[in-house]
Amino acid sequence: MEDTEIGAAPGRRGRPRDPGVEDKVYDAAIRLYAQTGWAGFTFEAVARESGIGKPSLYRRWGSRGELLAQTFQARWFDVERIDTGNLRDDLLALAHTTLDHLLSSHGRVVLRMLLDTPDHPEVAASTASYREGVTAAARGIVRAGIRRGELPPGTSPTLVLDMVVGAVTNRVHSTPPDLLDRVVAGSEEFVGALVDAVLRGLSTPGAGK
Repeated sequence: MEDTEIGAAPGRRGRPRDPGVEDKVYDAAIRLYAQTGWAGFTFEAVARESGIGKPSLYRRWGSRGELLAQTFQARWFDVERIDTGNLRDDLLALAHTTLDHLLSSHGRVVLRMLLDTPDHPEVAASTASYREGVTAAARGIVRAGIRRGELPPGTSPTLVLDMVVGAVTNRVHSTPPDLLDRVVAGSEEFVGALVDAVLRGLSTPGAGK
């Protein structure tokens, strides 16, 4: 039985909106998008996966693009929260966040988005703000390190992120599925060695340009 809105008209009766509906929908939506990509990401499929009726979905989200955008905001990277006060710990947190998300049950969503964005304008438009926000927040981590003197002036934030996030992404995607448990078991050692190698390299005169 789906939830019923209350207060839409004077005297209308009904029970209050279920605050857990959005959580159920976001959980179902990210699972579904990871499995099917945009082609299978429909309100009917989300309703079936979440157990929430389609009328409730339409009341909350005007389009499936809007639902996809809010799903990424609610269930994927939240880089803005990373602020430990020093660059090494920030990069460690970023690397662990990336690794944890890519190894999760919905880790394929990033591949789905990369494949769907060039071919589906609605995906590109609906996720643009999220993608730009994540990129800006990640670059901000590096720029803060430069301001604190932890990196040489002129260091390229894009290069640093390519080395850290790119290496983590490559580790997950290049590992056979039956060996991913080893990636999980060795994650602390791998992430620490990666970040330290990147910072050592960037401390070399002329590096990071």
